[in-house]
Amino acid sequence: MPRRYLNLTPLPDALAAMRRAFPPGDHAETVPLRLAVGRVTAEPLYAGYSVPEVDIAKFDGYAVKSRDTLGAQDQRPLPITDCARINTGELLPPSFDAVVMVEDTWDDDGIPWVRKSAAAWQNVRHAGEDIRAGELVLPKGHPIRPFDLGALATYGITRLAVRSVRVGIVPTGSDLVPLGVAPDPGQTIETNTLMAEAYLTRMGATCRRYGIVPDDPDLIREAVQEAVAENDLVILSAGSSTGTRDFSRDVVGALGEIIFHGIAVRPGKPVLLASVDGKPVLGMPGYPVAAQTVLREVVGDLLAWWGLSPLRGEELEVRLSRRLASDLGFDEFVPVSVGRVLGTCFATPHPRGGGIQMAVVRANGYIHIPAEREGIEAGEEVRVRLTVPPAEIARTLICVGKRDPALSELRNCLSDTGYMLHCCNASTVGAVLAVRAKTCHVASVCIPETEAAWNDLVLRYLPEVDLLRVQVARTELGIVSAGDLDPDSVATLRFINRPKGSAARVFLDAWLDRQGIDPDGITGYGHEVRTPGAVAAAVSNGFADAGVCPARTAREAGLRFTPLGYESCELLIREELAADEGVATLIRTARSPEFRALLSSAGKGRNPA
Repeated sequence: MPRRYLNLTPLPDALAAMRRAFPPGDHAETVPLRLAVGRVTAEPLYAGYSVPEVDIAKFDGYAVKSRDTLGAQDQRPLPITDCARINTGELLPPSFDAVVMVEDTWDDDGIPWVRKSAAAWQNVRHAGEDIRAGELVLPKGHPIRPFDLGALATYGITRLAVRSVRVGIVPTGSDLVPLGVAPDPGQTIETNTLMAEAYLTRMGATCRRYGIVPDDPDLIREAVQEAVAENDLVILSAGSSTGTRDFSRDVVGALGEIIFHGIAVRPGKPVLLASVDGKPVLGMPGYPVAAQTVLREVVGDLLAWWGLSPLRGEELEVRLSRRLASDLGFDEFVPVSVGRVLGTCFATPHPRGGGIQMAVVRANGYIHIPAEREGIEAGEEVRVRLTVPPAEIARTLICVGKRDPALSELRNCLSDTGYMLHCCNASTVGAVLAVRAKTCHVASVCIPETEAAWNDLVLRYLPEVDLLRVQVARTELGIVSAGDLDPDSVATLRFINRPKGSAARVFLDAWLDRQGIDPDGITGYGHEVRTPGAVAAAVSNGFADAGVCPARTAREAGLRFTPLGYESCELLIREELAADEGVATLIRTARSPEFRALLSSAGKGRNPA
């Protein structure tokens, strides 16, 4: 049976136990700085491919058909015979549409019983969820931070223009490939050790990265023994969770003593700490953002305890722009972007999750939700630990809404003016409400080019607000299909849909209405995905027959395209903010010929407005 976390150690208790087990020693050494850290990008850096490239599992568990789990409860579990055992990061088989976590099942003679019903696409990371190929990762003029390195490597970017502790960093995982090798579907570039080396070197540690070790207990044991003999601290990257290929606990437990396995932290719960030959061996999660949390909050604490310089960012008291929920008993760390709007500093959260690296790249700080809190209310004062110099906050513009690719190019152009545009993802309604609450400088909305859409999605929430509208780009949307689309046979097709309120959904509903087709009779109408790439992927791999996505996405996937209409990407700005120097600069940049030319040459599937 899979191992579960029965007793998670609170973060303060884990740090105290670590300090008791490993008192300070004499760790001194002189090392050179890593060349990339602290340097500034001379040109924009774009992702070489989408991450993930295919639909994958978020957690260890079982791939299932969501309809087979309907009605499952604690008191009325259901046996699932049509399923597939799946581990975190593995490809979702085409015939399944959800993943049930191991924690929500039990095994009875080889048959899993499910005690919670699963919604379609539950616990599934869709293709391109983290980033799309060609999307801007960092603009020019960006100082490289240690955590930026992990993201750059993940997206295929390999080149860009002391008291010490010896730290051995051992990556484990049969799915890993080294930096510089394009991963096949189901593979991942090994980036965590690169990221760990950069961060710990800045603290004054001397790091050695070992080669990738496959998921084999004997090979992992040999690697740990070698690293323990050669270093003061050993970090195992991945393998500390509860998957069928996670062997770190068993290996280090046989070699030494387990101090704790699992701490009440999000992200970063599966962290493992053991003593082997009197030296700490720490297993950190494989998800990059979870690994970053462990490096910062656990490993950094140990090295500071041993006398190295902690990397502490400046702290700032700000207001939270929207409510954040959190579970009691967990210390949670959430990336945010901070900017000053009409004299008040607001922190706007980015998406949470151990695998969403771009949330950290886009952020300029993070907040800590203590374990005793169930969340933080909108407008409440919070303390942000900045990951940039405090002076940058005055030059930061907060944009809430859809992260259209055109905004990446606008962000890049704006960097020449000395201002930084931080795009925080939200629905159209969420973006409009942020404008109403005066918690952002600008909202980005992508809506159908119809008067009804403008009235329903914008004016109804801002009836008496004077607005400036700056159209950035237009996108042609249509129905994508593997073969010719015959309206008479639409009812027999399997659809993959976009969320309610999206332009794709609005156009599809209008088209169905014109054809006299009832949406309730469409198979898959309720199956929603968040990215256009996920729609094309579902049609390409045969999971669905049709869906709505941009024309460019359809062409790249080699699929048929039936035009429906245009979606307009616009910036909404309160007129009272137009006099702000930064906002005025943003407006000029968005309307400049230079930006139009850049957008046309970038080939982002958008037409300049």
